[in-house]
Amino acid sequence: MAAALIGGALWVRSNIGVLKEARGGNAWDLVYEGTVVSGDARAVTVRYRHNPDRFKPEYKDERVGATPLPWRKETLVNTGQVARVAIEPESGTVASCRILLDGVRVVAQGRSPAPGRPAVCQVTTSSTPEKWPR
Repeated sequence: MAAALIGGALWVRSNIGVLKEARGGNAWDLVYEGTVVSGDARAVTVRYRHNPDRFKPEYKDERVGATPLPWRKETLVNTGQVARVAIEPESGTVASCRILLDGVRVVAQGRSPAPGRPAVCQVTTSSTPEKWPR
């Protein structure tokens, strides 16, 4: 009996990704951030990509108008999909952006190449549930 329980537990552990894929809902919890490096603390626009429903593969590109910086958005991005945020600052302003996994680990970061130019962060999420590359 103990061997069957241990064997079952080991099988579940090694196949958790397959089980989650069969169930659906494989999405990463990400946080998009935008901040000002120098200049006015406002963005002209913020654009970001997310999955509105973790059980469907469709993604949505959102656009937010004039926004104060710092800006932060918690979102879901499905496995194997592109996570992207672009912070377009006002002219004369340099912005930066970050994408955080579970709100903690930085998986992408960027900075305006020049004042008034967008800061862009992009990363393709891991296609394996529960395993993000180091």
